[in-house]
Amino acid sequence: MFSLIMKLKKLVSRARSFDALYDRLDTIESQLERYESLADENAALWNYLDEQKEMDAVWTGSTEDFQDEISDMMVRNMKTQGDA
Repeated sequence: MFSLIMKLKKLVSRARSFDALYDRLDTIESQLERYESLADENAALWNYLDEQKEMDAVWTGSTEDFQDEISDMMVRNMKTQGDA
């Protein structure tokens, strides 16, 4: 009888340790998701800065070059709506 009680205590202890492990894993996963979103935001900001550098170099030409560049950018970035 005593050995049965000891086995049950060990089983309960293991179950609690697994619960603690799962809780810790959940915490780590949520932190990892937060870091991944920060990494994505960081990459997006660097891309934005690179695009800004490219844009600064574009506007140094004549008005015709400016109009051509604007129309080219509009065509490149245009997204069709519906069946258009």
